[in-house]
Amino acid sequence: MFEKILIVEDFDSTYKSLSTFLKTIGQPKIDVATYCDEAYLKCKRAALDQEPYDLLICDLSFKADHRNEKITSGEELSILLNKELPDLKIIIHSMEDHPSRIRKLKPYINGYVCKGRKGMEYLKIAIDEVSKGNFYLSPDLETALSQSNIKELTEYETQLLRCLAEGYTQDQICAEFMQKGLSPGSKSAIEKRIKELKDEFGAKTNAQLIGIVLSLQLI
Repeated sequence: MFEKILIVEDFDSTYKSLSTFLKTIGQPKIDVATYCDEAYLKCKRAALDQEPYDLLICDLSFKADHRNEKITSGEELSILLNKELPDLKIIIHSMEDHPSRIRKLKPYINGYVCKGRKGMEYLKIAIDEVSKGNFYLSPDLETALSQSNIKELTEYETQLLRCLAEGYTQDQICAEFMQKGLSPGSKSAIEKRIKELKDEFGAKTNAQLIGIVLSLQLI
């Protein structure tokens, strides 16, 4: 098992129940961070003090508050810590279960458990498997991941659709893409890709397109 675990979770009831559960299965040292910047600093400080965390159990979504956060999601945190602290094991514990997001995260984590009726049972298995050097997906996620008909968005398409969802005009998207160095960033190329996406998803309007991709949890 692991000697030192950090839970990253912003709901009191969830991290308290997680802490209690981890203690019942013999995990001795458990700390909590309620937002991603705090978790990042705790992990870096522990590594500098030569008392590193062995395991991070992290949600993906965190409610925005008054803090000006640099790291706003568990996804960003996991990718960053995987690069900077490669010995740290990471298990995602989240309600989010869309295959595209799991596939994107998989190279940077060691396990993914969906919150739910059997969430704690699967988390116990995940901790055991990850401690043995194995990758673990809870059974419900394995089924979802095996589906081959799920549309996979490119990073370019994801950014484009997020801009549309936030109400950007095509001129504003063009400016945003130029600032971020995303290519192609011309207005004509953006207009063409939006039309292609509407055709692919069977949408007649931009609003319908956004409604469909949101319902599929693609953005």
